[in-house]
Amino acid sequence: MTKKLLIVLSVLLATIVLLFAGCATGTNSANDAPIAETADDTSHATPKGEGWMIAVSGVRTDEVWESNFEDWKSDPESGYGDYEFERKGEMVTLKAMPLVKLVAMVDDADATMPYSFDEELWNAGYDLTLTAADGYAATINTADHPINELYIADYMNDEKIMPMVCGEVSGQLWVKNLAEISASLEAISLENNDFELLLEIGSKTGAYKISELEELDYYIEDKGNYTNSYNNTFEFTWAGVKIVDLINEYTRLTKDMSITIEAMDGYAMNYSGEQLLDNADGDWILAFKEDGAYMPEDPGYIRLVKVGPENPNFTGHVSARMVKKIIIKDTEFKDFDLEIISTAGTEVMDAQTLMSGVTNSRTIVEMWNKKKTKLKPYMGMPIYMLLERYSDYETVTIEAADGFSISLNAVELEGNDDVIIAMFNGDGSELEENEFPLVVAWDKDTELLPAGIKNVRNVTKISLE
Repeated sequence: MTKKLLIVLSVLLATIVLLFAGCATGTNSANDAPIAETADDTSHATPKGEGWMIAVSGVRTDEVWESNFEDWKSDPESGYGDYEFERKGEMVTLKAMPLVKLVAMVDDADATMPYSFDEELWNAGYDLTLTAADGYAATINTADHPINELYIADYMNDEKIMPMVCGEVSGQLWVKNLAEISASLEAISLENNDFELLLEIGSKTGAYKISELEELDYYIEDKGNYTNSYNNTFEFTWAGVKIVDLINEYTRLTKDMSITIEAMDGYAMNYSGEQLLDNADGDWILAFKEDGAYMPEDPGYIRLVKVGPENPNFTGHVSARMVKKIIIKDTEFKDFDLEIISTAGTEVMDAQTLMSGVTNSRTIVEMWNKKKTKLKPYMGMPIYMLLERYSDYETVTIEAADGFSISLNAVELEGNDDVIIAMFNGDGSELEENEFPLVVAWDKDTELLPAGIKNVRNVTKISLE
């Protein structure tokens, strides 16, 4: 009896062990898994980010980490907020972000922030597959779903959850523990692109198709990386032609030359010969390939970047995109600094940083010149836009190189597009010497002229108090 009892007990014990093992390794489909699974159960840290990770793919591939998602939530443009949807006959409250904010990362070849969402492409329709960590997947055609119908939630009923697809959609699309977003989009082939790069070097002109640039002796391929205004760094392998060698086909580039690079959308940047000749850590190239693929119109077809064996880093605002024309006139490059003093400290903006903002804004005002009794147009950017990254100030003091200054009420500047800091004349030409580098200007028809404003010239400093 004792021996039989031992055998029975052994079999029973083995059965219990197998049952528990089955419970530990069994999987549920995404639709059957309990929603209340928390992110804390599976959070982890990696060199690329922290917490959960969603792989996204389309024209290119990328990853979204929980730490990225947390950073984006504070951006007013993210769409993150409180939503209420019906789930299995009951209303649930969620904190979520529109799904299209993540799709925007991969619906074109642009890997830079802020990502632009291609709504026209979404409405035309492509397949979008949403896959859970356990393998459950749901596929939609985007043309069948408005852009404000699907969201990614990280809180439900005030409880933190793993990322979950939700919205005014069927329960089959409520994919829990989302691990992958895949769009049926392919990289654009641009090998036979008809785009031409134009050069105006003094009296000489030139035009090159991308296929012709690729055949030049100074075509190279190497790594480089840039840091954008969000302090995010992106690394790529770029291929293109050395800009110095290309210019030297027409003239000998010298340090004091001024080179203007114009984009297809009218954006322009000035560079000094000294800057382009600096090859201590790499070479400036006109790149048209990124990680082995020809670039689309934005950020290509051609982009100015720096590459080399040391993987050089450069700031994003000096990387001209959508390059169309290179111009060199018989003028010297004029650099300058604008000092901005705030409670956070002192920031120094150089000419290229300001030019980046001005050419994006391209705000033109017509100011009445009392001495010459005529209107004079200026081009620049509204003062409030120049200062939009700063906070907690009531007074803006603008100072000239000789110490002359004015103090303006910040409230009267906020949203006032008629009061600008000008860097150019209205036609894009350089300011006169007695105005360079910057001048305060306002439109003759402005509805709100700030008290105490004057036409300050030779502006070099702005203080915020």
